[in-house]
Amino acid sequence: MRQGEVMQLEIPSSPEYVAIARHAVEGLARRMHFDACQIEDLKLAVGEACTNAVKYGNCTEENPNVEIRCVVMPDSLTVEIKNRYAGPDYLPFPNALDPNREGGRGLYLMRQLMDEVNFEWKHGTAIVRMLKRTAAVA
Repeated sequence: MRQGEVMQLEIPSSPEYVAIARHAVEGLARRMHFDACQIEDLKLAVGEACTNAVKYGNCTEENPNVEIRCVVMPDSLTVEIKNRYAGPDYLPFPNALDPNREGGRGLYLMRQLMDEVNFEWKHGTAIVRMLKRTAAVA
């Protein structure tokens, strides 16, 4: 795979399509020679991000899809999950699980499984950007 190569996928904002995103990222990670544990980490993190995008985003009929964009680098894979979002421009995300609160585990898992995770909200759009380094540099 070439540095900077981009794979883009757009899925309907519906739970049954999340598996397609997971499988696409899995195939890309295999081609990049990630090890089996890293591939499972990627699949779980992408699944959580897409599930959140489906569950909490796309409140309008303007663009009810979830966009997945992967960027290949020699030592890492960046995955962006983007969707329409009608909420506030900032949401606080704790770095630890609160055993007394329902929800929030997906965000916690993403942070634990990936090397970098960033959230961005602007102009009615939510973006989760996650980076996973290959085993050689992890």
